[in-house]
Amino acid sequence: MDYSIPNPRNFCGGNFQDWLEVNLLKSCNAKCSWCIERSGFHPDYIATTEKIAEMAIASGKTNIILLGGEPLLYKGLRKLIELLRIAGKKIWITSNGFLLSREFVLENLPGINGINISIHHYDLARNKEITKIMIDENRLKESIEELHSLGVSIRMNCNIISGQIDNEDEIMAYLKWAKSIEADKVRFAELKEDDENFVDLAKMLNYQYGLNDDPFTHGCNSDCIIDGVPVNFRQMCGLQTTKRVAPRNPKQEPKQVLYYDGIIYDGWKKENEMKSVKQLYEMIKKQTGDKLTNGEIAELVKLINIQAGEAAEEATEKALSKQAPPEPKGCHY
Repeated sequence: MDYSIPNPRNFCGGNFQDWLEVNLLKSCNAKCSWCIERSGFHPDYIATTEKIAEMAIASGKTNIILLGGEPLLYKGLRKLIELLRIAGKKIWITSNGFLLSREFVLENLPGINGINISIHHYDLARNKEITKIMIDENRLKESIEELHSLGVSIRMNCNIISGQIDNEDEIMAYLKWAKSIEADKVRFAELKEDDENFVDLAKMLNYQYGLNDDPFTHGCNSDCIIDGVPVNFRQMCGLQTTKRVAPRNPKQEPKQVLYYDGIIYDGWKKENEMKSVKQLYEMIKKQTGDKLTNGEIAELVKLINIQAGEAAEEATEKALSKQAPPEPKGCHY
């Protein structure tokens, strides 16, 4: 069977395989219209901080990135960071920045290597329109100063949104602002699964900086220096937006995501595709009563799904070898 092979620099092409993404919690204090986690899988069972650390360490990955929801809302954050640090892991966090303060940094974030702060407009009032949270710029600057004193790298994440940061002049204005608050890097990313507000980075910037019309084949990540600032551009392929042609029968490298139930899944999951997992969990819980803990039930569900997944994958491979390649079902990155 013929497969579409992704660019090796892509996430799905095998890059960043030494990273483990951790979905720490469902809760978030922002309300971004494009948030894909609204329809994401949210386990019923919540593992202990120790269990999350144990699974992250056992994954063998060097880099652990803490996500959510909003990871700064996680009650066991400092403890988790300490456990991961003791195990020699490098720790990264992606946050909307609302809870950051000098005091919060000192109390909760010693030990991390880097933080990505997602602010989608240099005008913080405009960012509030987008995210529904108001960032205090002075407090943000103080937090960045404190993070730098701890040796933490700061990257600003900015989604490219129609009517907001959606042209080259706005890109330059954002970079000027990022320099003023002493951020180390900036990432500009296209929107995933939001065609209404989608802006094509390649067309917007006239195909500079390695930007292209087929990110699956030619690369969805590109790095450059603009006005003295290290910049990363993240494009979406046809698996993530209908604005680009989807690859036929894409061959993607597996990606692991540790959810807050203490189970590592293959990629980010949607709620509708995980209904069977929740049903299986409830069925086992009902049948066993108090004989098994919630954690033991979760482990049993994981084992059953691994075995079922292997059998389904084998059956699918046999079926696909006898027919035309199917349409792609989406991307778990």
